[in-house]
Amino acid sequence: MTFVDHRHERDIARELGGPAPYDPTWLGGQARALGGVDSVAVARLYGAARDGCDDCREDALEQLSRVPGEVAALALWACTRVMDTFNDLPMELKHGDPAFRQLARAYSDSTFRHGFDVRELTDLYEVCLRLDPQALQPAAEQALQLLLADAGDPVLFGSLTSACTPGDEDGDPDYTLTREIVGSEAVITVTPHAH
Repeated sequence: MTFVDHRHERDIARELGGPAPYDPTWLGGQARALGGVDSVAVARLYGAARDGCDDCREDALEQLSRVPGEVAALALWACTRVMDTFNDLPMELKHGDPAFRQLARAYSDSTFRHGFDVRELTDLYEVCLRLDPQALQPAAEQALQLLLADAGDPVLFGSLTSACTPGDEDGDPDYTLTREIVGSEAVITVTPHAH
């Protein structure tokens, strides 16, 4: 018989090689919404999902979805992961959960206003406060899917993973673009043609 630790505790900082985007050490003093975020609850949901424990995942997702700040933190983490991997958010988000689309738009707007080094949790938190409480759980579920997905997943990241396929360029460019998924990152190489 295998013993399952249903606490699903994760050392997110160790797994990511640094603090999670919602962590106070990552955000510094800029996130005024952090008072309502239990980082252990966010990490526990992620851990249950990573461990494949569906019962704990559903329970943790239901509990987390009652707290707008925690949904905002999960969405911030998901959008940051995608942005750090691809330097863009996929077009596929336009077809996903409507509430998560609003959070992704708030993330993009916040990044545009504050810069890439300052991703403001407060902007996403304010969106969560305006959403219907019933919309928070599907938004959190989509954020979790983005965190768990392989970077080469064509359903979630199709427009980004195929954006630089060689041969798609107009005309005869002076370079060749190649795309490769290495671990959790997309590596795009531009190779000039010899003349």
